[in-house]
Amino acid sequence: MIHRNLGFLFSAGLLAVAASCGPSADTVKSTTESTTQSAEGTVQTSTETKQVGTTLEATSETKVDTSSGTVQSKTTTTVGTVTVFTPGQKLEVMTGEKTIHGFDLEEKDVVYSVDPAVAVGSRVTVTEETGDNKVRRITVRLGS
Repeated sequence: MIHRNLGFLFSAGLLAVAASCGPSADTVKSTTESTTQSAEGTVQTSTETKQVGTTLEATSETKVDTSSGTVQSKTTTTVGTVTVFTPGQKLEVMTGEKTIHGFDLEEKDVVYSVDPAVAVGSRVTVTEETGDNKVRRITVRLGS
């Protein structure tokens, strides 16, 4: 009898652990894709977003096929709380489910703009853009 009760408790414990490892109840994920045709060419855009509470992780990729070639760009938006900030060097932002996003501001081909009021504990929106020229533009502003 004791073994059956312990077996039940063990199974219930595994179920509780498995449930807690999945996405939280307030997680919203979405994916969209679109293709449009214009006089200049074909534009394909795909977007993935994950919102947990008031934080956000979003990536949008665009590919434009024109008569003069293909142009690609990628934009990533992160809304969260600053956990590490060394001006001109490094920024880390934590989003929902305690995911840390790091941004190396000293990296080659990075151009950045950071709101002067940003500090550890600030709620920020980070926009990172990369185009065909491989230059990464990082913009950090307060709020969401």
